[in-house]
Amino acid sequence: MPEHDITEPVPFTEAFAREDPDAIHSRAAALLLLGAQMEEEPVAFSVRAGVRGTVGPGDMAPPEDVEPLRVPVMEPTGERMTRERVRGYLSEQMALAPEEIAEPGPERLAELAARVQERPTVPMAAAMFEASLQDSHELVRVAAAIAYLEAAADPLEMMAPLVAGTRSDDPTVRDLAATGLARFAPEHPRLAEMREPAGGEAAGEPAHTALLVHGTFARGGSWWRPGGDFHGYLLQTVRPDLYAAADRFDWSGGYSDAARALGARDLAGWVRQRGLEGLDLFTHSHGGSCAMLASQQGLDLGQLVLLSCPVHARKYSPDFDRVREVVSIRVRLDLVILADRGGQRFRDPRIRENVLPIWFRHSDPHEPDVWRRHDVPALL
Repeated sequence: MPEHDITEPVPFTEAFAREDPDAIHSRAAALLLLGAQMEEEPVAFSVRAGVRGTVGPGDMAPPEDVEPLRVPVMEPTGERMTRERVRGYLSEQMALAPEEIAEPGPERLAELAARVQERPTVPMAAAMFEASLQDSHELVRVAAAIAYLEAAADPLEMMAPLVAGTRSDDPTVRDLAATGLARFAPEHPRLAEMREPAGGEAAGEPAHTALLVHGTFARGGSWWRPGGDFHGYLLQTVRPDLYAAADRFDWSGGYSDAARALGARDLAGWVRQRGLEGLDLFTHSHGGSCAMLASQQGLDLGQLVLLSCPVHARKYSPDFDRVREVVSIRVRLDLVILADRGGQRFRDPRIRENVLPIWFRHSDPHEPDVWRRHDVPALL
């Protein structure tokens, strides 16, 4: 459960000088945006366009969301750097002693951020990633590792903080780490562990008109299951007809197009087997991608609610002739969607897009307290 809403993104250099939650999340976002600029086109161009305040192809980073962070614009060179070289660069350019490189501290990180702002080059960005791997906050360390993957000569060195992050109790850290790990090491055994179903759960009577579908790596989670906090909130407050029987639907939660296609096929089969075509779906993250694919496969749906759904419009889009209504609910500049390299917002006018006045956390749209504070039921 989030302790408070993130409502004020913090500009780049200031974010590295402060220790409050707004600053911590902002510097994670800034690192991800720096790393994305190093990637191949068109993703890098889209991100650079966003930080320049213009619209790039795919609009991965909406300018109005990126602008408050003041992230430096960087032109990639394709250069890959060893960590030894980066540490040498820190020593030469920042006059850091070996012990400061191992543990730079907030003042040195803020000073380095100011240097990157003045001279945003690949070596300077890599130095920022290297130093941020030592940050006291796991969210920032995970974001730094994901960003560093784009510049490191040996990306395998970044796996350790990502694997550790997948075991975090913080859902933002866990989802971000799993997404970064899946993009660069999709067969890693830790990801297979995360796809394992959980044990027994509470269940109620079957309902017939609404269903909750989890996203990537959430199969073993509890929030979406009968008896879970978000399922319980929807059932008690929003949809008393939410499916609550023990044979509720789940899918592998795998991070691949194939896993989502299989999830879509299984969803369509599950619905038809129970004679529930036309039901409403509440979906989170790539669970929404599965639902959109299921409609393309011929499944008729009622209202499709997409919570924190990454936008990959060329691959995942509803068959609007088979869906009564599509509603998207999301936060601004979702960190997990940044790592996924998806678009942050749908631009199809047939999808009713609702952007909550909060930032960064991928799990917020399935938090009961967020629904209460922001009257999300009124958006449906």
